[in-house]
Amino acid sequence: MTLSLYSWLGLGVEAWAASAFDEKAVADFYRGKTVRIVVGFSAGGGYDAYSRVIGRHLHKHIPGNPSVVVDNMAGAGSIIAANYIYNAAPKDGTVIGNISGQIILEQLFANPAVQYDLGKVRYLGVPIGETYLLLVTRKPGVMKFDELLGAKSKQIVVGGIPGSTVEQGPILLRDLLGANLKVVSGYKGTADIRLAIESGELDGFLNSWESTKITSLDKVKSGEWLILAQLGDNPLAELPAANVPTIPQIARTEEQRQLLRFGAAAPNQFGKVYIVPSAVPRDRSAALEAALTKTFGDKEFLAEAEKGKLEIVPVSAQQVQKLVTEFMGLPADLKAKLRKILKP
Repeated sequence: MTLSLYSWLGLGVEAWAASAFDEKAVADFYRGKTVRIVVGFSAGGGYDAYSRVIGRHLHKHIPGNPSVVVDNMAGAGSIIAANYIYNAAPKDGTVIGNISGQIILEQLFANPAVQYDLGKVRYLGVPIGETYLLLVTRKPGVMKFDELLGAKSKQIVVGGIPGSTVEQGPILLRDLLGANLKVVSGYKGTADIRLAIESGELDGFLNSWESTKITSLDKVKSGEWLILAQLGDNPLAELPAANVPTIPQIARTEEQRQLLRFGAAAPNQFGKVYIVPSAVPRDRSAALEAALTKTFGDKEFLAEAEKGKLEIVPVSAQQVQKLVTEFMGLPADLKAKLRKILKP
């Protein structure tokens, strides 16, 4: 675990300790039962991959050692799964949700499909926070972010995945900062976008550094792909490219910084979040939080995650709660401006 993950949040590395709980009572409840992890995305994707590896080790750390199974409930960027966890799922601690933190924006924007309140769930933790980068090939001849700005700017064409930071990030850069970006929407995933880049249909895209390291690190290291910006408050120390500007460097005003932070940076720090309904008995939710924390430090789990190229840099439940609280307290004017840009 690294301090750099938390520094932009204004947090130190804090103890990963859930509330005290009665281990015997919890064990008596879970013994012989099955715990379901409901993933808000389809099988074979990143969320599913993390949950299946976590599920194979989580049972060891829950008192009573219940079985753990993973089910998929895909749809609407995990809104369907979040609605289920909040309203219909058993409230006894036998169901855990794995949803996207990005859907907090749908709640803030009063999406009629939203039937959950992310301010009223219990957070268990996140396996890794993500920072998104603006990646571009050498084809358009743009070497740095400033070349996308102003009257003599050059244009780059980027691919977008509806409802995701891959699309919303470039829209924010375009509409907030005036970056000369043409966003082509409708792609189903980053694999499709990478193919479009290879064929010359696109010049680049916004993708997480964590994903880029797995799929395209060779292109970044060779200089075939350039990193023009990173949507975080502090620079990632491990980036191979030097002097990649961050949000404070590309934003011209405090308002722009806040809109970029809440629209594209902060939600991805708890993107792959695990939750239970707030009505779950406190002893059991505390035990599940502690179990997930122990799983993230389990040597067998970490070895399997490494084999599957799944990076583990955990974000604690307390840190997620702090971010969610900040979202819920977002001033009305900022929320309205963010909604106008992302939900015109």
